[in-house]
Amino acid sequence: MRSLPLALLLALAACAPTDPAETPEADVPAPSPPTAEAPEPAGADTLSITTDTADLAARPAAPVRVEGACPFEGCVYGTWTTSAETTVYATADASSASFTVPAGTALEADRGFVLVTRLGEVVVDAASDLYLASGETAPLAPGDTLLVLDYEGEGSSRVWFDGRIGFSEAGGFQGPPGEEPALRPLTEAVTEWWAHVTAPDGRSGWLWMDETPDVSGADALGG
Repeated sequence: MRSLPLALLLALAACAPTDPAETPEADVPAPSPPTAEAPEPAGADTLSITTDTADLAARPAAPVRVEGACPFEGCVYGTWTTSAETTVYATADASSASFTVPAGTALEADRGFVLVTRLGEVVVDAASDLYLASGETAPLAPGDTLLVLDYEGEGSSRVWFDGRIGFSEAGGFQGPPGEEPALRPLTEAVTEWWAHVTAPDGRSGWLWMDETPDVSGADALGG
């Protein structure tokens, strides 16, 4: 029998299957570390301020987002416990329902904001003083107009007047005893309150507090 040419033998050897155990494994990239959750961004047309904002030169227009707002006396973020089945939203949007938690669930509320979808308006009928966020006071004259942002609690609301942020106290609305109210509401502000929470299983999202069943732990004064 004739021997195969050496060149053909070498070619056949190159085509022969190799032992899988001898085949080097391809490098597999290590998984990327999880990224930290970013705060819920405000919309492009939304003015964003904080509870510490004292000056706002331009007259605001809705929507206005007040970061850090907790809109009642004694309101605190922290461990909140649900009183009924509660919906958690993926984003601060009523159309983004993500999951529910049962009554008795301890949620960690770490932050929140109030979204003002319509500014309120108050007109000054009698001379008065406005308490400013800077700690000063500003005189108000009959005919002046205040824009109402969000409710603070105990009769006080955050307002804008002449480039500055202030607080309309209940006494300012009522005026001195025996006299007509110093401030007269024309339109009420319309707001939404959203709080960011994390569930015991690690899932997180937002509570639409205006539609959420009562939670305990949000009121430092006993609620």
